[in-house]
Amino acid sequence: MSNASSASADLPPDSPLAGIVADVLARLHEVADQPDAKITCNSLIELLGGKSHALAILVFSLLNLLPGPPGYSVVIGLAIMAFSVMMMADRPIRLWSFVGDRRLPLGLMLKLLEFLARFTRVISRFSKARFTWMASRGFLPFVAVFAFLLGGAMLFPIPFTNTLPSLGLAIICVGILNKDGVAMMLGTVIALIGVVLLYVCLWLIFVVGLAVGEAVVDEVDDLLH
Repeated sequence: MSNASSASADLPPDSPLAGIVADVLARLHEVADQPDAKITCNSLIELLGGKSHALAILVFSLLNLLPGPPGYSVVIGLAIMAFSVMMMADRPIRLWSFVGDRRLPLGLMLKLLEFLARFTRVISRFSKARFTWMASRGFLPFVAVFAFLLGGAMLFPIPFTNTLPSLGLAIICVGILNKDGVAMMLGTVIALIGVVLLYVCLWLIFVVGLAVGEAVVDEVDDLLH
């Protein structure tokens, strides 16, 4: 029996997300066991599945909760926006080389998916199919539009402002995969709170910048006169 099969065997029948994550984790371990193992955004998508839009958005949302180098959140935000457009159009996931060829830390990905596997086992005790119409194919375009807007909010390189939008989007994706409308509503509320906080920060930056600019202008005027 493969790692994926043995991992899925202990799962309750009503926890589809937990089974999916266990299978992806098993395949990632196979990649890690290869000589000169490496993983890029595109190869990660291959593991997740070209039509697994919600799972891809979930994994990249969780990646955005981790610290990264400058520009990291911008790449993640662009990827999520791309996944959202492809979900809207019901097209297989593909990324342009600028994002798709970006190398991801394999060890970190393994730890992330191991955490996600544990997390999904716990959440499956509480998450169940309810308000399933929210996770239906007909409702997914609305979710995709919201995910696209949240991905856009992640493009602002302001510390800590990506946490709530990313967490909320991850919970929405958990709801989609478990057909749990309550989880989707909870994730939406968390994400909206994060967006409001982001715009408050942007407004404060604008006000402070304006005040500093006016002070500099006044200082220059005083020197000239």
